[in-house]
Amino acid sequence: MLHTVGDLSDDLRAVTIRSKRDMRDTVADGVKAGAEIAKDLARTQNPPGSHAKHYPSKISSRMFAGAGLFGNTYSGEYGPFPSGQGLLGLILENGTRNGNRPQMNMARSADIIGPSFAAEVRRLPDRWFW
Repeated sequence: MLHTVGDLSDDLRAVTIRSKRDMRDTVADGVKAGAEIAKDLARTQNPPGSHAKHYPSKISSRMFAGAGLFGNTYSGEYGPFPSGQGLLGLILENGTRNGNRPQMNMARSADIIGPSFAAEVRRLPDRWFW
């Protein structure tokens, strides 16, 4: 089968469209998975009946599209957002000098999700060309 420069041009045009969608979806999946892992870790440390039993439900994720110099960067974050809980997330995550030990759910979840997220990002170009 013979391929021409025109075929390559068509492929590159298709890649620009597909790559944006795939990168956005990969980041979104990564922050959602990170949030779920963090929730699971928080549930083991804050069982029902504890003073922080609602803390796991305060962990969520969100995406920021269009950031960056040219508006084409996708980013996201997950964590205990302060809505409806005040500083409980900071107190539980980081601990206090009054004896509350830090839970470190966000850091532990990042240690778990980080390698698989990096692997997904590395696999993206293979999906675009083959």
